[in-house]
Amino acid sequence: MLLLQPEHLMWLPLGMFAGLLVGSIPGFNDTNFLAMVLPFTVYLGPMNAVVFMMACFCASQAAGSFPAILLNIPGTPSNAPTCLEGFKMTRTGQAGYALGLSVGASTVGGVLSATIALFITPIVGVFALNFGPAELFMMALFGMTAVGSLTGKSLLKGLFSSALGLLVACVGTEFQEGYTRASFGFFELYEGFPLIPVLLGVFGFSELFTLVNEKSLVAEGAKRISGYGPIINGVKASFRHKINMIRSGLIGILVGLIPGTGAAIATWVSYGQAKQWSKTPEKFGTGHDEGLVAADACNNGVPGGALIPTVTLGIPGSGTTLVIMAALMINGVTPGPSFFGEHAVEAYAILFSLVLANIFLLPIGVVVARLATNVTSVPNKYLVPIIAMFCLVGAFAWRQMVFDMYLVVLFGVLGALLNRYGYSVPAFLLALLLGPLAERNFFWAVEIGGIDSFMRPIAVVILCATVGILLLPLLLNKMVVKGKVTD
Repeated sequence: MLLLQPEHLMWLPLGMFAGLLVGSIPGFNDTNFLAMVLPFTVYLGPMNAVVFMMACFCASQAAGSFPAILLNIPGTPSNAPTCLEGFKMTRTGQAGYALGLSVGASTVGGVLSATIALFITPIVGVFALNFGPAELFMMALFGMTAVGSLTGKSLLKGLFSSALGLLVACVGTEFQEGYTRASFGFFELYEGFPLIPVLLGVFGFSELFTLVNEKSLVAEGAKRISGYGPIINGVKASFRHKINMIRSGLIGILVGLIPGTGAAIATWVSYGQAKQWSKTPEKFGTGHDEGLVAADACNNGVPGGALIPTVTLGIPGSGTTLVIMAALMINGVTPGPSFFGEHAVEAYAILFSLVLANIFLLPIGVVVARLATNVTSVPNKYLVPIIAMFCLVGAFAWRQMVFDMYLVVLFGVLGALLNRYGYSVPAFLLALLLGPLAERNFFWAVEIGGIDSFMRPIAVVILCATVGILLLPLLLNKMVVKGKVTD
């Protein structure tokens, strides 16, 4: 097989290590890095460029969970759900175990997604063309149903958090008429609140208010365990959640298949589904295996789905696949409907390299995770300013605006207040993320086809699935109560 020749295969570990490094830096993701190295792919040739970029794509998706688990700073927006469970484990001295769970789940989700993509890409790529504005609006509505499972103990506080997220999402230029809403004269807000500074604020910076009063990242009284043992145990534990990982990986590939959605939406949907199907939903948000596995298996399941419309239709499924497509084009290979007929070698090299990259992720990820656990031994008097620097620099790197550094502090205070008084940070973020997508596609659907647009078969199926997911917890609770009464 051409892909397994040494001159091509050597680029796989190079791409893996580059992706692990890039994904671990908050505010700087694989899209930024691959865009920087894009001109150099001309000298690599199409095969080497594909292997390097796919390995980097896979590894960076997984590596974003490392700062999320260790520092409560999501490496990318899609790693935000990982913070909810992973950092709680770090605080109780289980950083290695949490990283092992993450690596194991990422590997399984990635291999599953890449394998499915390998077999179905030539067949179902055209399916993505059936998603118009009405279907994307329904997808946003479907994602919003996860809010109901992320609201914690108080439904009222959860709904308030969602409303606050939607309110913040309304800031910026109105896309139909072009007037600005609630920007208060700041031109930096004309496009709305940037997602990266908001995430860095509500997760990473908000945690500093707690850490500054403590001596160590690991809470007092918690036993710190080092070495490879906890990481290996975490990897083994992830395989005990087979159904959870398979379901999450499938959610990742299905959401990734639809251009314009992406991993940031998929991981929240997967996390919400895991909580709804769980026998112990009350443990979510306290450092629970199921939640972390669901988020990371889904996160690494998205690349396989995003590649399908990229190679079959020439429609990038994400920002990273856009850069990969550009690399192919400058090497004389054009993705599209005739891709598998005219460039079969390159087409299958893309998919096989993603499978191999996810397989290699397990051993390489374990080694890197062992090195990363050393963060927990750094005293807070040194760690707090380092985390603050990462948050501020990461926000600045996103748009090169000092204004975004102020936003980190602002949303850090907001995140601390939400946590202190029991409001739902996930519900706030999910509404902020899905609000613009829902608004934009709703008006487009109405303008194009009127209210009948929402009666198209796929839109109706998604609506029925949304209703079903809302009713599922009630049905499961009734079944549990009935079973107890019978006993």
